[in-house]
Amino acid sequence: MSLSKIPYIRWAKEHAQDGEFSLAMSAVPPVDWSDLDLDPRDLALSEFSAYGDTAVREGIAAEWGWGRDRVFLGSSATHTHFCFAASLLEPGDRVLYERPGYLPLLDALSVLKVEATPFERRFEDAYALPQDELQRAVRAQGAKLVLLTDLHNPSGVRLAEAERRFLATLCEETGVEVIVDEMYRPFLDPDPGPACALHDGIVTIGGFNKVMGLSQIRIGWGISTPERIERARRILDATTIHNSCLTDQVARAAWRVRERLLERARTIAHHGWAVLGTWLESSPLEVVQPAGGLVCFPRVPAELFPTGAALAEAALAVGVNVTPGHFFGEPGHVRFGCGIPPEQLATALSRLSEVLRA
Repeated sequence: MSLSKIPYIRWAKEHAQDGEFSLAMSAVPPVDWSDLDLDPRDLALSEFSAYGDTAVREGIAAEWGWGRDRVFLGSSATHTHFCFAASLLEPGDRVLYERPGYLPLLDALSVLKVEATPFERRFEDAYALPQDELQRAVRAQGAKLVLLTDLHNPSGVRLAEAERRFLATLCEETGVEVIVDEMYRPFLDPDPGPACALHDGIVTIGGFNKVMGLSQIRIGWGISTPERIERARRILDATTIHNSCLTDQVARAAWRVRERLLERARTIAHHGWAVLGTWLESSPLEVVQPAGGLVCFPRVPAELFPTGAALAEAALAVGVNVTPGHFFGEPGHVRFGCGIPPEQLATALSRLSEVLRA
Protein backbone atom coordinates (compact mmCIF):
# COMPACT_ATOMS: atom_id res chain seq x y z
CA MET A 1 0.00 0.00 0.00
CA SER A 2 1.37 3.42 -0.98
CA LEU A 3 0.50 6.97 -0.09
CA SER A 4 -2.59 8.32 -1.78
CA LYS A 5 -2.05 9.62 -5.29
CA ILE A 6 -4.91 12.13 -4.78
CA PRO A 7 -4.64 13.26 -1.16
CA TYR A 8 -7.90 14.89 -0.11
CA ILE A 9 -6.32 16.60 2.89
CA ARG A 10 -3.83 18.42 0.66
CA TRP A 11 -6.67 19.60 -1.59
CA ALA A 12 -8.82 20.62 1.39
CA LYS A 13 -6.03 22.68 2.96
CA GLU A 14 -5.12 24.44 -0.28
CA HIS A 15 -8.42 24.68 -2.17
CA ALA A 16 -11.49 24.02 0.00
CA GLN A 17 -12.01 27.75 0.55
CA ASP A 18 -11.51 28.76 -3.08
CA GLY A 19 -14.32 30.62 -4.81
CA GLU A 20 -16.79 33.20 -3.61
CA PHE A 21 -19.03 30.53 -2.07
CA SER A 22 -17.48 27.37 -0.66
CA LEU A 23 -19.81 24.39 -0.47
CA ALA A 24 -16.72 22.27 0.11
CA MET A 25 -16.70 23.01 3.82
CA SER A 26 -18.08 20.19 5.98
CA ALA A 27 -18.05 21.83 9.42
CA VAL A 28 -20.20 24.54 10.96
CA PRO A 29 -18.76 28.08 10.75
CA PRO A 30 -16.22 28.94 13.46
CA VAL A 31 -17.38 30.12 16.85
CA ASP A 32 -16.05 33.23 18.56
CA TRP A 33 -14.58 33.66 22.02
CA SER A 34 -17.90 34.98 23.27
CA ASP A 35 -19.62 31.74 22.18
CA LEU A 36 -17.33 29.89 24.59
CA ASP A 37 -17.70 32.38 27.46
CA LEU A 38 -13.92 32.58 27.32
CA ASP A 39 -11.58 35.57 27.39
CA PRO A 40 -8.39 34.61 25.51
CA ARG A 41 -6.43 36.77 27.95
CA ASP A 42 -7.23 34.15 30.58
CA LEU A 43 -5.40 31.37 28.71
CA ALA A 44 -2.30 30.09 30.48
CA LEU A 45 0.87 29.26 28.59
CA SER A 46 2.18 26.68 31.04
CA GLU A 47 -0.71 24.35 31.87
CA PHE A 48 0.20 20.67 31.52
CA SER A 49 -1.80 17.47 31.14
CA ALA A 50 -0.10 14.25 30.13
CA TYR A 51 -2.98 12.71 28.18
CA GLY A 52 -5.48 15.51 27.67
CA ASP A 53 -7.57 17.71 29.89
CA THR A 54 -9.13 15.77 32.76
CA ALA A 55 -12.39 17.75 32.72
CA VAL A 56 -12.89 17.08 29.00
CA ARG A 57 -12.24 13.36 29.40
CA GLU A 58 -14.58 13.18 32.36
CA GLY A 59 -17.27 15.11 30.48
CA ILE A 60 -17.13 12.89 27.41
CA ALA A 61 -17.24 9.75 29.54
CA ALA A 62 -19.95 10.92 31.92
CA GLU A 63 -22.28 11.73 29.03
CA TRP A 64 -22.70 7.99 28.49
CA GLY A 65 -22.19 6.80 32.06
CA TRP A 66 -18.52 5.75 31.96
CA GLY A 67 -15.31 6.67 33.71
CA ARG A 68 -12.60 8.86 32.18
CA ASP A 69 -10.38 5.79 31.73
CA ARG A 70 -12.52 4.98 28.67
CA VAL A 71 -11.64 8.25 26.87
CA PHE A 72 -8.52 8.91 24.79
CA LEU A 73 -7.67 12.43 23.61
CA GLY A 74 -5.50 12.85 20.51
CA SER A 75 -4.10 15.86 18.69
CA SER A 76 -6.88 15.52 16.07
CA ALA A 77 -9.55 13.02 15.12
CA THR A 78 -7.27 11.65 12.38
CA HIS A 79 -4.44 11.28 14.86
CA THR A 80 -6.79 9.47 17.24
CA HIS A 81 -7.78 7.09 14.44
CA PHE A 82 -4.14 6.40 13.73
CA CYS A 83 -3.23 5.75 17.36
CA PHE A 84 -5.93 3.11 17.76
CA ALA A 85 -5.32 1.48 14.38
CA ALA A 86 -1.53 1.50 14.63
CA SER A 87 -1.68 -0.09 18.07
CA LEU A 88 -3.58 -3.02 16.53
CA LEU A 89 -2.00 -3.58 13.12
CA GLU A 90 1.20 -5.17 11.86
CA PRO A 91 2.64 -4.92 8.32
CA GLY A 92 0.63 -7.13 6.00
CA ASP A 93 -2.52 -7.14 8.14
CA ARG A 94 -5.84 -6.79 6.33
CA VAL A 95 -7.99 -3.68 6.71
CA LEU A 96 -11.46 -3.33 5.17
CA TYR A 97 -12.75 0.16 4.41
CA GLU A 98 -15.97 1.57 3.00
CA ARG A 99 -16.17 3.10 -0.46
CA PRO A 100 -17.22 5.81 -0.92
CA GLY A 101 -15.64 6.87 2.32
CA TYR A 102 -13.34 9.28 4.07
CA LEU A 103 -10.08 8.05 2.57
CA PRO A 104 -7.63 10.13 4.66
CA LEU A 105 -8.23 7.57 7.40
CA LEU A 106 -6.77 5.00 5.05
CA ASP A 107 -3.92 7.24 3.92
CA ALA A 108 -2.67 7.55 7.48
CA LEU A 109 -2.35 3.76 7.70
CA SER A 110 -0.31 3.51 4.50
CA VAL A 111 2.88 4.03 6.50
CA LEU A 112 2.12 0.76 8.31
CA LYS A 113 2.18 -1.21 5.03
CA VAL A 114 -1.15 -2.90 5.70
CA GLU A 115 -3.25 -4.54 2.98
CA ALA A 116 -6.42 -2.50 2.45
CA THR A 117 -9.51 -3.72 0.59
CA PRO A 118 -12.70 -1.73 -0.06
CA PHE A 119 -16.26 -2.88 0.38
CA GLU A 120 -18.96 -0.97 -1.46
CA ARG A 121 -21.68 1.17 0.06
CA ARG A 122 -23.80 1.60 -3.03
CA PHE A 123 -25.81 4.60 -4.13
CA GLU A 124 -28.50 2.24 -5.46
CA ASP A 125 -28.90 0.78 -1.94
CA ALA A 126 -29.03 4.21 -0.28
CA TYR A 127 -25.51 3.55 1.05
CA ALA A 128 -26.76 0.80 3.38
CA LEU A 129 -24.06 -1.27 5.06
CA PRO A 130 -23.60 -4.47 2.99
CA GLN A 131 -23.73 -6.83 5.95
CA ASP A 132 -23.39 -10.18 4.18
CA GLU A 133 -20.64 -8.92 1.90
CA LEU A 134 -18.72 -7.41 4.79
CA GLN A 135 -19.00 -10.52 6.93
CA ARG A 136 -17.76 -12.72 4.09
CA ALA A 137 -14.83 -10.39 3.44
CA VAL A 138 -13.80 -10.32 7.11
CA ARG A 139 -13.81 -14.13 7.27
CA ALA A 140 -12.22 -14.75 3.86
CA GLN A 141 -9.41 -12.24 4.36
CA GLY A 142 -8.88 -12.66 8.08
CA ALA A 143 -9.27 -8.90 8.43
CA LYS A 144 -8.15 -7.36 11.71
CA LEU A 145 -9.84 -3.98 11.29
CA VAL A 146 -12.89 -2.42 9.63
CA LEU A 147 -13.11 1.37 9.07
CA LEU A 148 -16.51 3.08 8.96
CA THR A 149 -18.09 6.52 9.29
CA ASP A 150 -21.46 7.33 10.90
CA LEU A 151 -22.94 9.62 9.77
CA HIS A 152 -21.49 8.31 6.53
CA ASN A 153 -18.95 10.68 5.04
CA PRO A 154 -19.61 11.75 2.26
CA SER A 155 -23.35 10.96 2.01
CA GLY A 156 -24.65 11.86 5.47
CA VAL A 157 -26.55 8.57 5.75
CA ARG A 158 -26.78 7.09 9.25
CA LEU A 159 -26.24 3.49 10.29
CA ALA A 160 -29.56 1.90 11.18
CA GLU A 161 -29.76 0.39 14.64
CA ALA A 162 -29.81 -3.09 13.07
CA GLU A 163 -26.57 -2.26 11.26
CA ARG A 164 -24.95 -1.09 14.49
CA ARG A 165 -26.00 -4.32 16.22
CA PHE A 166 -24.57 -6.25 13.27
CA LEU A 167 -21.17 -4.65 13.93
CA ALA A 168 -21.28 -5.90 17.51
CA THR A 169 -22.11 -9.40 16.28
CA LEU A 170 -19.32 -9.21 13.69
CA CYS A 171 -16.79 -8.35 16.40
CA GLU A 172 -18.06 -11.10 18.68
CA GLU A 173 -18.08 -13.85 16.05
CA THR A 174 -14.91 -13.02 14.08
CA GLY A 175 -12.65 -11.13 16.50
CA VAL A 176 -12.29 -8.23 14.06
CA GLU A 177 -12.12 -4.73 15.52
CA VAL A 178 -14.13 -1.81 14.14
CA ILE A 179 -13.31 1.90 14.26
CA VAL A 180 -16.34 4.11 13.62
CA ASP A 181 -15.76 7.78 12.88
CA GLU A 182 -18.78 9.49 14.49
CA MET A 183 -17.78 13.11 13.98
CA TYR A 184 -21.21 13.95 12.52
CA ARG A 185 -23.32 11.76 14.82
CA PRO A 186 -24.09 14.60 17.32
CA PHE A 187 -26.06 16.37 14.59
CA LEU A 188 -28.76 13.74 15.24
CA ASP A 189 -31.46 14.63 17.73
CA PRO A 190 -31.99 12.45 19.64
CA ASP A 191 -28.42 11.24 19.61
CA PRO A 192 -28.36 7.40 19.43
CA GLY A 193 -25.09 7.29 21.37
CA PRO A 194 -21.68 5.89 20.45
CA ALA A 195 -21.43 2.53 18.72
CA CYS A 196 -18.68 1.48 21.14
CA ALA A 197 -21.40 0.97 23.77
CA LEU A 198 -22.54 -2.10 21.82
CA HIS A 199 -19.28 -4.11 21.98
CA ASP A 200 -15.76 -3.74 23.35
CA GLY A 201 -14.35 -4.43 19.88
CA ILE A 202 -15.80 -1.16 18.54
CA VAL A 203 -13.96 2.14 18.95
CA THR A 204 -15.88 5.41 18.57
CA ILE A 205 -14.04 8.50 17.28
CA GLY A 206 -15.32 12.04 17.85
CA GLY A 207 -14.00 15.56 17.94
CA PHE A 208 -14.57 19.29 18.30
CA ASN A 209 -14.32 20.02 14.59
CA LYS A 210 -17.54 19.39 12.67
CA VAL A 211 -20.24 20.19 15.22
CA MET A 212 -18.72 22.55 17.77
CA GLY A 213 -17.23 25.14 15.42
CA LEU A 214 -13.60 24.61 16.45
CA SER A 215 -12.03 23.48 13.20
CA GLN A 216 -8.68 25.01 14.07
CA ILE A 217 -8.56 23.51 17.56
CA ARG A 218 -7.15 20.18 16.54
CA ILE A 219 -8.39 17.75 19.14
CA GLY A 220 -10.16 14.43 18.75
CA TRP A 221 -11.24 11.68 21.08
CA GLY A 222 -11.68 7.94 21.08
CA ILE A 223 -13.97 5.95 23.37
CA SER A 224 -12.99 2.36 24.03
CA THR A 225 -11.90 -0.01 26.79
CA PRO A 226 -9.13 1.03 29.19
CA GLU A 227 -6.92 -1.72 27.72
CA ARG A 228 -7.29 -0.44 24.16
CA ILE A 229 -6.74 3.13 25.28
CA GLU A 230 -3.52 2.18 27.05
CA ARG A 231 -2.40 0.50 23.83
CA ALA A 232 -3.26 3.60 21.77
CA ARG A 233 -1.34 5.82 24.17
CA ARG A 234 1.84 3.97 23.29
CA ILE A 235 1.40 5.20 19.73
CA LEU A 236 0.58 8.71 20.97
CA ASP A 237 3.82 8.70 22.97
CA ALA A 238 5.70 7.81 19.79
CA THR A 239 4.02 10.39 17.55
CA THR A 240 3.66 13.44 19.80
CA ILE A 241 4.42 14.42 23.38
CA HIS A 242 1.08 15.87 24.44
CA ASN A 243 -1.61 18.18 23.11
CA SER A 244 -1.15 21.94 23.21
CA CYS A 245 -2.14 23.44 26.55
CA LEU A 246 -4.03 26.15 24.63
CA THR A 247 -6.03 23.46 22.83
CA ASP A 248 -6.81 21.80 26.16
CA GLN A 249 -8.10 25.02 27.67
CA VAL A 250 -10.27 25.94 24.67
CA ALA A 251 -11.65 22.39 24.58
CA ARG A 252 -12.49 22.62 28.27
CA ALA A 253 -14.36 25.88 27.73
CA ALA A 254 -16.21 24.43 24.72
CA TRP A 255 -17.28 21.36 26.65
CA ARG A 256 -18.80 23.54 29.38
CA VAL A 257 -21.15 25.10 26.79
CA ARG A 258 -21.49 21.96 24.69
CA GLU A 259 -25.31 21.95 24.66
CA ARG A 260 -25.36 25.52 23.37
CA LEU A 261 -22.87 24.65 20.61
CA LEU A 262 -24.86 21.54 19.65
CA GLU A 263 -28.04 23.57 19.35
CA ARG A 264 -26.20 26.09 17.18
CA ALA A 265 -24.89 23.32 14.91
CA ARG A 266 -28.25 21.62 14.53
CA THR A 267 -29.90 24.94 13.71
CA ILE A 268 -27.29 25.70 11.04
CA ALA A 269 -27.75 22.23 9.53
CA HIS A 270 -31.55 22.52 9.59
CA HIS A 271 -31.60 25.87 7.80
CA GLY A 272 -28.90 24.80 5.34
CA TRP A 273 -30.64 21.59 4.38
CA ALA A 274 -33.97 23.42 3.97
CA VAL A 275 -32.33 25.42 1.19
CA LEU A 276 -30.19 22.67 -0.34
CA GLY A 277 -32.86 19.97 -0.10
CA THR A 278 -35.43 22.14 -1.86
CA TRP A 279 -32.95 22.96 -4.61
CA LEU A 280 -32.04 19.31 -5.13
CA GLU A 281 -35.70 18.38 -5.66
CA SER A 282 -35.73 20.34 -8.92
CA SER A 283 -32.10 19.65 -9.83
CA PRO A 284 -30.99 17.03 -12.36
CA LEU A 285 -28.54 15.72 -9.76
CA GLU A 286 -29.53 12.50 -7.98
CA VAL A 287 -29.08 12.26 -4.21
CA VAL A 288 -29.66 9.98 -1.26
CA GLN A 289 -31.11 12.20 1.45
CA PRO A 290 -28.83 12.47 4.48
CA ALA A 291 -30.06 11.76 7.99
CA GLY A 292 -28.43 14.91 9.35
CA GLY A 293 -25.26 16.92 9.29
CA LEU A 294 -24.00 19.30 6.66
CA VAL A 295 -23.09 17.18 3.64
CA CYS A 296 -24.68 15.12 0.89
CA PHE A 297 -23.19 13.30 -2.09
CA PRO A 298 -25.15 13.86 -5.32
CA ARG A 299 -24.54 11.73 -8.39
CA VAL A 300 -23.85 13.73 -11.55
CA PRO A 301 -25.63 12.42 -14.69
CA ALA A 302 -22.99 11.51 -17.25
CA GLU A 303 -24.88 13.30 -20.00
CA LEU A 304 -24.33 16.58 -18.15
CA PHE A 305 -20.73 16.18 -17.00
CA PRO A 306 -18.44 13.16 -17.46
CA THR A 307 -17.21 13.36 -13.85
CA GLY A 308 -17.86 15.17 -10.63
CA ALA A 309 -14.52 16.90 -11.07
CA ALA A 310 -15.74 18.37 -14.37
CA LEU A 311 -18.82 19.79 -12.64
CA ALA A 312 -16.63 21.13 -9.82
CA GLU A 313 -14.40 22.89 -12.34
CA ALA A 314 -17.37 24.48 -14.09
CA ALA A 315 -18.89 25.52 -10.77
CA LEU A 316 -15.67 27.13 -9.58
CA ALA A 317 -15.62 29.20 -12.77
CA VAL A 318 -18.78 30.94 -11.47
CA GLY A 319 -17.43 31.25 -7.94
CA VAL A 320 -18.93 28.12 -6.34
CA ASN A 321 -16.65 25.49 -4.81
CA VAL A 322 -17.81 21.87 -4.40
CA THR A 323 -15.74 18.79 -3.59
CA PRO A 324 -15.02 16.34 -6.43
CA GLY A 325 -16.25 12.86 -5.59
CA HIS A 326 -13.05 11.06 -6.57
CA PHE A 327 -11.58 12.15 -3.24
CA PHE A 328 -14.06 9.75 -1.65
CA GLY A 329 -13.68 6.97 -4.23
CA GLU A 330 -16.64 7.91 -6.49
CA PRO A 331 -15.59 10.00 -9.52
CA GLY A 332 -19.17 10.42 -10.74
CA HIS A 333 -20.25 12.36 -7.65
CA VAL A 334 -19.66 15.65 -5.86
CA ARG A 335 -19.98 16.44 -2.16
CA PHE A 336 -22.01 19.48 -1.19
CA GLY A 337 -21.88 21.19 2.19
CA CYS A 338 -24.67 23.47 3.39
CA GLY A 339 -23.09 25.20 6.37
CA ILE A 340 -22.79 28.70 4.92
CA PRO A 341 -25.53 31.29 5.65
CA PRO A 342 -28.81 30.40 3.86
CA GLU A 343 -28.89 33.53 1.72
CA GLN A 344 -25.36 32.84 0.47
CA LEU A 345 -26.24 29.19 -0.09
CA ALA A 346 -29.26 30.17 -2.18
CA THR A 347 -27.10 32.44 -4.35
CA ALA A 348 -24.50 29.72 -4.82
CA LEU A 349 -27.14 27.17 -5.81
CA SER A 350 -28.68 29.61 -8.27
CA ARG A 351 -25.31 29.85 -9.98
CA LEU A 352 -25.02 26.07 -9.98
CA SER A 353 -28.40 25.89 -11.70
CA GLU A 354 -27.03 28.07 -14.48
CA VAL A 355 -24.02 25.77 -14.83
CA LEU A 356 -26.21 22.69 -15.06
CA ARG A 357 -28.58 24.28 -17.58
CA ALA A 358 -25.62 25.31 -19.72
